Amino acid sequence: MTRSNTTVSVLDGVTQITVDNADAVLSQLLQLSGDAVDLSAVAHCDSAGIAVLLEARAAWAKQRQQKTFLHPSQQLHDLAAFLKVTELLFHQS
Repeated sequence: MTRSNTTVSVLDGVTQITVDNADAVLSQLLQLSGDAVDLSAVAHCDSAGIAVLLEARAAWAKQRQQKTFLHPSQQLHDLAAFLKVTELLFHQS
């Protein structure tokens, strides 16, 4: 659940996060403003994509920013669960 005053950012043109675009997606994530990132357009993610999301969370934490990821696809959520990082990615600390 999000609060009504939450500012949500969207990854521009990103429908997958894979080893092929990992650096570009990480760069885009680190430049986004707002409190949350909407992942609903990301239909596919591989383990490199999960690493990108974890790296973004770590970078935000170093900057004392509490951003969250919203609306992951079932595939992304299942991969995060398989890798046992669901709590790290999709639950606000």
